[in-house]
Amino acid sequence: MTHKEFKLIVKTEIRERSGRGVEYQPVIYKPGDVMIVDEDTFLDIQAGESQYRQTREGSIQFDKYSFENEVAYTEITVEYGVRKLGQRKNKVA
Repeated sequence: MTHKEFKLIVKTEIRERSGRGVEYQPVIYKPGDVMIVDEDTFLDIQAGESQYRQTREGSIQFDKYSFENEVAYTEITVEYGVRKLGQRKNKVA
């Protein structure tokens, strides 16, 4: 199984929105912070869709203009299998 993780570098502040009319909105991501997303989320952002994520007190919203244009990614391959220890059938522990 292979999947990719994309490292997006925040360009503009991403603030939390609580929906309670709070004047001061806490900053969740500051410029220079890194947000790691999966390939499906990256493709949605690249296509121009806004993303919403729940936080403890409300939600955050971001799109492709919230991040630097250049994105680094890591491709991870995971393999599963079965191996034998080489035990003899007659040997009792």
